[in-house]
Amino acid sequence: MQDLRDRFAAFGPLQAQDENDWQGPFPLPAVVARFYAQVGPLGHEINAKVGHAGITIPGLEVWIPPLQRLWSHQAGYRWHGISGEPIDDWPSNWLVIADHGADPFMLDMDDGRILFAQHGRGHWEADVFLDDLPTLMAALAAAGTAYADAGDDLYSDDEDGGIRVEHDEAALQALAQVLGSRLEAECVLESLRG
Repeated sequence: MQDLRDRFAAFGPLQAQDENDWQGPFPLPAVVARFYAQVGPLGHEINAKVGHAGITIPGLEVWIPPLQRLWSHQAGYRWHGISGEPIDDWPSNWLVIADHGADPFMLDMDDGRILFAQHGRGHWEADVFLDDLPTLMAALAAAGTAYADAGDDLYSDDEDGGIRVEHDEAALQALAQVLGSRLEAECVLESLRG
């Protein structure tokens, strides 16, 4: 995990976070506890009341909350964010661990797989995204590092303003190294592009 921690350090402040920071009503899954203890995405402090911001992966815009905010981040998925009422079609074995513009990445606490769903469809229809949390985080770190390495050159100056082709290719190659397949890397990036 040291390599993963080193990569995440380029995305913002890190700090080992103890599972006692978890505010959920059930024990924190061991794989999540290890990730926060060994990598510890914390981010900059917003203020004393809110706490830290978490980490956003460059180029992918995937947000990973600090552990102290992981349970509260379930609002809007597990329960209604205003009324607090449980959301009926949200399976109790899903734990949102990151999001991409409110599209959640969930840990299936029954089998350890990572699922991904798009919000705003009226119901939750999740697909298997990757095999496990360590693979997800390694993939995000690989692509995010490739995008971060581009610096100010990441986005094109044309009307589209999207990520430059050469930087997408670098991210794709980095992802393929982690996932073992260019085709799987293409599917991951395509899912994140919508």
